Amino acid sequence: MPDRVVVERMRDVMVTRGPDDAGLYLAEGVALGHRRLSIIDLSPAGHQPMSNEDDSVWVVLNGEIYNFADLRVALEQAGHRFRSRSDTEVIVHGYEEWGAEGLLRRLHGMFAFGLWDARQRHLVLARDRLGKKPLFVADTGTSVYFASDIKCLWLALGDTLRLDEKAIDCFLYFYYIPQSRTIFRGVSKLPPGHWLLADDRTTRAQPYWKLDCATHEALSVDEWRARVVATLRAAVGRRVVADVPLGAFLSGGVDSSLVVALLSEVSPTPVRTFSIGFDKMRYDERRFARLVSERYRTVHDELTVDVDAWQVLPSLVWHFGEPFGDSSAIPTAYVAKVAREHVGVALSGDGGDEAFLGYSSYAAVYRERRVRWIPRWIRRHVLASLATAAYARWPVNYTLARCRSLAQNLSGDLRLVPRGDSGWAEPFRERLYSPTFASALDAWHPVDAFANTLDEVVGLPPADGWRHLVFREILPADYLVKVDVASMMHSLEVRCPFLDHEIAELSARMPLEVLLGPRGEAKHFLKQLALDYLPPEVVLRPKQGFEVPIGDWLRGPWAARVRDIVLGPRARQRGYFDTRMIDEVLKQHAAGVDHTHRIWCLLWLELWHLMFVDRVLGPSDTL
Repeated sequence: MPDRVVVERMRDVMVTRGPDDAGLYLAEGVALGHRRLSIIDLSPAGHQPMSNEDDSVWVVLNGEIYNFADLRVALEQAGHRFRSRSDTEVIVHGYEEWGAEGLLRRLHGMFAFGLWDARQRHLVLARDRLGKKPLFVADTGTSVYFASDIKCLWLALGDTLRLDEKAIDCFLYFYYIPQSRTIFRGVSKLPPGHWLLADDRTTRAQPYWKLDCATHEALSVDEWRARVVATLRAAVGRRVVADVPLGAFLSGGVDSSLVVALLSEVSPTPVRTFSIGFDKMRYDERRFARLVSERYRTVHDELTVDVDAWQVLPSLVWHFGEPFGDSSAIPTAYVAKVAREHVGVALSGDGGDEAFLGYSSYAAVYRERRVRWIPRWIRRHVLASLATAAYARWPVNYTLARCRSLAQNLSGDLRLVPRGDSGWAEPFRERLYSPTFASALDAWHPVDAFANTLDEVVGLPPADGWRHLVFREILPADYLVKVDVASMMHSLEVRCPFLDHEIAELSARMPLEVLLGPRGEAKHFLKQLALDYLPPEVVLRPKQGFEVPIGDWLRGPWAARVRDIVLGPRARQRGYFDTRMIDEVLKQHAAGVDHTHRIWCLLWLELWHLMFVDRVLGPSDTL
């Protein structure tokens, strides 16, 4: 029989993911624990773990099944009897009726679930198509542990876990840990669009969905506009079902503004919207949010926050559980905190840039077609090599950094494209690591973490390969982690219409010429569509990041404290780094050279070690 105390500790460390209820199912050889955030069917009937009629199938679910009402009708017609109005219950009956793959093909939602089949004596784990909800797994050879939070496995497996040096290398290089790794050896992430079957003999994972970026359809721009509007409108409509108050983030950008516009069409009452600004923030988009709010007559909450980000760092490190260097997690967490005071569910514009190619990197890779008259071997081995060599000679020169990125984008080699200039990429990476740590990597390179996905895009045009790589790797490992954790630390459910899998499939079928326009402009198609719904001042302005001035803080009020942490006795004893390189970077940043992301990642990594390895820092402690 599983240890009840251990399972309850695993369950309750996730209390912010489910503050409304706690459940536990224990039987010979199996334990399922659940924390509930009540969104649909707030009654005790929605309690989890949840079973079928004869208690032979049990499930725990993290997330929402948006099409549960339609599935319920089909299952009731097939003879299944329901005890609740919860979306969770369609999983147990759907599994009985259609099997694991048949059920997963029918589900529309964001989810991670674990299902125990008592008759077959096996466990089914599954994750939604795009990876909006996390699912960590550890197979010890005698037991399979799984959870929505890596801290659960850290608590259960304790000192048996060992750090993965390659994951640390990836984190410093990309500022996040890719899907193929976690910070602990032996702990993995179930990939998006996959399900896993575990029994007494084996544990095996397999895909049930993959995005096809290779097959494009030839339609007119007007036909594409009609399809996109209809699909996006349906995605918004699916996400308004809730038994708690619902609102929307309204940043003033195109994506969140378009979601608010379409939400206003289906909402019987004025939409509740939320914007937030920060004192001393470099960019403030609230005036654009006001324009959208006025057009759609939303009930708008606009707040200014004086951020004391230093004091929230331990809490952030705790909730993320792994090193995570995307500094926009700070404002995202603040927005979630403000919204949670008024609503239980918020719609957001996340995913618009990925679905409709809103980042400059898409356009840059797309422009590779304009220089195809230059032989690829020259672009790849001459121009890219020369630009890289020049940058290596003068690595703090912004112009050379941009030239290197351009040359890599135009090379047509996708192994070069993910190499960012803001993290610990070459030439900084070689100078950072101690001989001992470099030896542990054994000629590994962080881009190797994308090897399987890069193999999948062999033969595709680089721009199509790049968007496939973004959906398969970067989106679920970075942006979706940020939104999920930053919202769940405040018990707010965030739903993202642009991350509907039908939107992803539709955009993947759209030719790049349609998405980026004749001049290769990022998000060209969506912006033109948005002009029918939004003021031109909102649509046609330059893209702005949702950021706080981390670089200024690292150069100013945080400088001495950061130095004490990243060059402190504990950090030195770990033996990972050449501290002379860190000292040099800190001094250069103080003098005006931008090393923001490099220092931020070092700070987060050391705080993570203090919390999860040394266990001398708690989530509520003062730094």
